[in-house]
Amino acid sequence: MIQKQSMDNIKNYINQSRKVYMERKETTLHKNINVIIKDPLPEHISLAKVLEYIEKLIPKHLVYNIDSIYIGDFEFMRQKEINAVYMDGALYIFNLQKNESDLAEDIVHEISHAVEERYSREIYEDQKIIDEFYAKRIKLYHVLLAYDHKVDIDQFKNMDYDEAFDKFLYQQIGYDKLEHFVMNLFLSPYAVTSVREYFGSAFEEYFLGNKEELAQLSPVAYNKIEYLANGD
Repeated sequence: MIQKQSMDNIKNYINQSRKVYMERKETTLHKNINVIIKDPLPEHISLAKVLEYIEKLIPKHLVYNIDSIYIGDFEFMRQKEINAVYMDGALYIFNLQKNESDLAEDIVHEISHAVEERYSREIYEDQKIIDEFYAKRIKLYHVLLAYDHKVDIDQFKNMDYDEAFDKFLYQQIGYDKLEHFVMNLFLSPYAVTSVREYFGSAFEEYFLGNKEELAQLSPVAYNKIEYLANGD
């Protein structure tokens, strides 16, 4: 995810870009979210099919605070080596996707961060999802310690995104190895990164994956998303 140090430059870029791209409206999600194509998707990917699929999965009230989805090749995303981001009410999705499933996953994952922004009190105020995430982090710490990895307990206790910890996970340990270590703890290696990505990964699994597996592995996260999805 994008960090604070470059936010001002990115926001200026986005504000300038919006003025240009708003004239290039292609379609909508849930009839009121503009989907603007800056750069074309690969020919084998049907945007209409992906949007229709997402509309059937995700209730309209969960995308209330999203005003636009931009699809294209964005320099600020290349610099950060990311495929998608939610910022200032808009989703930015990299256009060169492998297939329709990958495109749907990117969109749904970033929708999760819009949901998190709008429903932060409902998600985090009672601390339950934070406690669930923290307990899994500490278990992972002891697993890695048992396999002779040099680990810093303070990094595992930090619930927020930390770039150094992120690099430790995917560069020093590697996601291939980490996938083995997080089995029966986290849905994916990326879910370890921060409590926000823990929620985002759970949200993605709820709508695109296996709800039963999510309910067993992360019951608090499952119940939070179930509550929000039902509009309670």
